[in-house]
Amino acid sequence: MVQKSASIVEFPQNSFEPLLLSTKEHFDKYWAYAEPYVKDCLDKTTHGEIETRHIYERALAAQMYVIVVKSDAGPEPQVKLVLVFEPRIYPNLPALNLLAIGGSDLKSLSEKYWEKLLGWAYMNGVRAIEGLVGNPAMERVVKRLGFKPVYTHMRLDLTEAPDETN
Repeated sequence: MVQKSASIVEFPQNSFEPLLLSTKEHFDKYWAYAEPYVKDCLDKTTHGEIETRHIYERALAAQMYVIVVKSDAGPEPQVKLVLVFEPRIYPNLPALNLLAIGGSDLKSLSEKYWEKLLGWAYMNGVRAIEGLVGNPAMERVVKRLGFKPVYTHMRLDLTEAPDETN
């Protein structure tokens, strides 16, 4: 760890490593540093269907997976990348849905760790990773990771008055 001033701490690049947050202790230590990235992604790509507290609760119940790239080289941990996945169990295709991705060094860290994540997913029975894309920035990120369009996702909001122009 290199201290630049009284308030800025620079973490060595080689001190970062991926971690699946799988225990309450992991969440206690890293969630506060990961949550702002998740919130930013959800704010930009969703319409309020899910909030960070839902992800926290579901991940603690092992219904979602939160993976961080973190460093413990300073007085407090630093999280530079976070990915949130939820399982999709189709009868003929075990899959993960990429619900959120965010971070301060998204491009280089996702390139560095993406293949390792794919190996972990495959070893755990996953045969596809999908993601709903909520904006052009997210589309660029997932395309760089190898995602391709498969379906067009549409929604009918039953709380709105029907559009009589169709």
